[in-house]
Amino acid sequence: MKINNVTIPQWLDKIIYDDFDAVYEPSPAEVVYNPDQSYDFVKLYLGTYFPRSYAEAYGITMQILSIQGFLERYIELEEINLFDFCCGTGGEIIGTIVALQSKLPNLKRVNVDAFDANVEAIRFLYHLMSSVNNASEMKVEIHINPQCIFIESEQEIMDIVSLSNVQYHFMMSFKAINEFVQHKTFNTNAYELVASHLLPLLSQFGVFIMSDVATKLNDSIIFYPQMMNIGLNHYIKETSLYKSIIPSACFEHERTCKGCYMQDIFYVTHRKKSLDVSKVAYRVLCKLEFATELLYKKSKTSCRATNQLADKNLPYNN
Repeated sequence: MKINNVTIPQWLDKIIYDDFDAVYEPSPAEVVYNPDQSYDFVKLYLGTYFPRSYAEAYGITMQILSIQGFLERYIELEEINLFDFCCGTGGEIIGTIVALQSKLPNLKRVNVDAFDANVEAIRFLYHLMSSVNNASEMKVEIHINPQCIFIESEQEIMDIVSLSNVQYHFMMSFKAINEFVQHKTFNTNAYELVASHLLPLLSQFGVFIMSDVATKLNDSIIFYPQMMNIGLNHYIKETSLYKSIIPSACFEHERTCKGCYMQDIFYVTHRKKSLDVSKVAYRVLCKLEFATELLYKKSKTSCRATNQLADKNLPYNN
């Protein structure tokens, strides 16, 4: 199976569409802002956007695990800690766990701390994860702590950090930070702000996945992923504590990059839709020492975003 072409497992498809009566109905205008959405909308989100997040997370995690040297650091682990900022109904959580389960034979338990502003999404996630745990195909125990926190200022992010007393192997934020940009929640780059608070929670060999939609605000001249890369690159340059491992070109160029971005396309198939399309851009960061260990022997990679001859449909690592 290509990692950018994912079919939802039959057991998960059944949980989503039979047990939870999810609805497939793309509504891009309605998903622009999610914290106050209703129960019925969350059912629509579960049936339409949860599968996309699952496919993205599964594909990205499989990319991470394929990096030479990464799997060796994880292969003996029996327990993994996972953190999701703005988790929604948890598609990225389950996509990540299914990918980890497929590659880590000793994995027995995943501890999840998940935060979102929508109380209905948190309720769905809690009950959905119970059903996932009970599926015979799920070989690991998932212990999840979903919490509803509305982010109105930097203080709420600091509150989340103070609630997190463990170091995380996998941390993520999928297609959410653009909402803070839209609503001008912060008077600084939202991507850099979030990263600056969350990255210190990484374990020694942990990874942080920051993903967002490849669109732009109506009154802006730059795209959200450009804002993301500008913010992350500035933070990396200022702290010298972290490096990118995906896209691999960013490992070489992020300290001099002016804010380009590379879009990736994922296809997901489930009972309601064949080859549904999701277009996102993302960065995967880890601590400087680990990133250097993973990529210092890798041949230098040109930046696909600025290479006019590059195939934009190839996965990031190619």
